[in-house]
Amino acid sequence: TMIRLELAHPGSPFFKGDSLRYLQVITAHGLIMVFFVVVPILFGGFANFLIPYHVGSKDVAYPRLNSIGFWIQPCGYILLAKIGFLRPQFWRYYDKTSFSFPFLEKIKYNQYKEYKNDYLFYLDFLKKEITDDHSFFWKARKIIKLPQYSVFSFVPLKLMMWKTMINYPESFWYAASRVVQSRRKKVFVTKCSARTLTTAGWTFITPFSSNVKYTGIGSQDILILSVVFAGISTTISFTNLLITRRTLAMPGMRHRRVLMPFITISIFLTLRMLATITPVLGAAVIMMAFDRHWQTTFFEYAYGGDPILSQHLFWFFG
Repeated sequence: TMIRLELAHPGSPFFKGDSLRYLQVITAHGLIMVFFVVVPILFGGFANFLIPYHVGSKDVAYPRLNSIGFWIQPCGYILLAKIGFLRPQFWRYYDKTSFSFPFLEKIKYNQYKEYKNDYLFYLDFLKKEITDDHSFFWKARKIIKLPQYSVFSFVPLKLMMWKTMINYPESFWYAASRVVQSRRKKVFVTKCSARTLTTAGWTFITPFSSNVKYTGIGSQDILILSVVFAGISTTISFTNLLITRRTLAMPGMRHRRVLMPFITISIFLTLRMLATITPVLGAAVIMMAFDRHWQTTFFEYAYGGDPILSQHLFWFFG
């Protein structure tokens, strides 16, 4: 009602001309409606009541697992409701690490390999320029200007191949973390955690939801966690109900000699669809969390990702 009144009369007393508050209401409405009202009532309420009764069983296959799935759902809802009570805090974010990939330019790399194998590199004062062929990340250090060669000299960062880590006293992951931290551009921008959630919307629009530059640390992360909780609860519910249909059905039901009510048949078809699409949504929100905090680039176009991929994954669920 508030959304429709605001659309009919912009600047109504409900939101007092605050567009961000209006977007917050839309975001909360979409998420609560889909993940914490429709799915729990249809599958947690009607399905748990109708399916054991219609297949001839006293209870579901795993009653305690069913109880766990029930109590996980309000945990996710409490997290989602908590976002509305977060204080406006200011956070700082880091720009993502930028790497150079010279293997995209095959000609330059091949010229450099020929130059590396030249007789000049066997001299002592040029041995320091020798690099490893198997290194994956490279950083241009200087240009070697010779009459017959006009290529770059690259220094490997010893990051990707295990072969390059043999002579190092540190572990692979420590070296990778050290390299990433040393090359990260530290750019600090203040963002408000309680209000930047509205930028991404309830459909997790990327790159807003996958980058802390646009949605500050706090609200969006809690939202991702609440959706993960809702997905876990839904997974437990449909697994339990499908196993109930498979193992606890009465003898005539197993060979299709007794016709179930159409409402139960429709619920079973929907449960099978949920078993297919719920892991897809879980993978999408986990990739968003990785993009936000673990320097991955699943949805960053500038670093090889695809921002539209998250929309494909979400609406495959929708």
